[in-house]
Amino acid sequence: MNNNTTKFEYKQINSKFILSDPAYQRTVDMSRVRLIVANFNKDLVNPAKVSFRGGKYYVFDGQHTLAALKLKNNNEDLMVDCKVYTGLSQADEAILFSQQNGISRTVESIAKFKALYASGDIDIREFHDLTNKSGVRMDFTKGGAENKIVACSKAYKIYKSVLASDYIDILSIVKNAWGGVKESFSTEILGGIYIFYKTYKGEFDRKLLISQLGKVSPLVIVREGKAYSGGGDERFARQMYIVYNKQLRTHRLADKF
Repeated sequence: MNNNTTKFEYKQINSKFILSDPAYQRTVDMSRVRLIVANFNKDLVNPAKVSFRGGKYYVFDGQHTLAALKLKNNNEDLMVDCKVYTGLSQADEAILFSQQNGISRTVESIAKFKALYASGDIDIREFHDLTNKSGVRMDFTKGGAENKIVACSKAYKIYKSVLASDYIDILSIVKNAWGGVKESFSTEILGGIYIFYKTYKGEFDRKLLISQLGKVSPLVIVREGKAYSGGGDERFARQMYIVYNKQLRTHRLADKF
């Protein structure tokens, strides 16, 4: 982003001409829109930040405000105040979107990841590619599905804490143990398997771990782990340790929790 070539001006634009780029934008949350309308104060409405690119206007800050203004206008398009930027690329818009802060709502993690990916962030791109290389899908969209990670923040923390080969191995263990069911990619299961893997690396038998975990629903591991009031992800790692050792007479793992 070159601040020397990026210019802006204030102008009014008809809302029907303002687009949302799905490459980095989140979908409109109508419950949030209705909340804005219920507490509407015209004196506190900031101009929408819009990029004029390729002959079209793209909003990168103020999408929900625009939706609220339109809702207040009986869902009819209207003229709205905008701060219009020129000279921004789609990647520039994505970066600005991901950096929203201040009095506006903090962008959800999954939307930040999507925006940074669209902007070409090297770290996020590698994180995305390694995840998919393991056979697990990550596309920075909501909604759980088989072989898909929605808990991007937890997965990213794991990615940043281990070697790339270990990250792929951790995801592969989860995928192979439970066949990719969406419950197995929850933040609790991912956090638990990371702690287990880190604690017993070089000690556990990989095939045995996959076999033992596969005998117990990930929902049970999460439920049993939550029965303990403290311990964070170690609660779930301990449940995996218990499952691993179940009915083993030899080569049992020592209790390190």
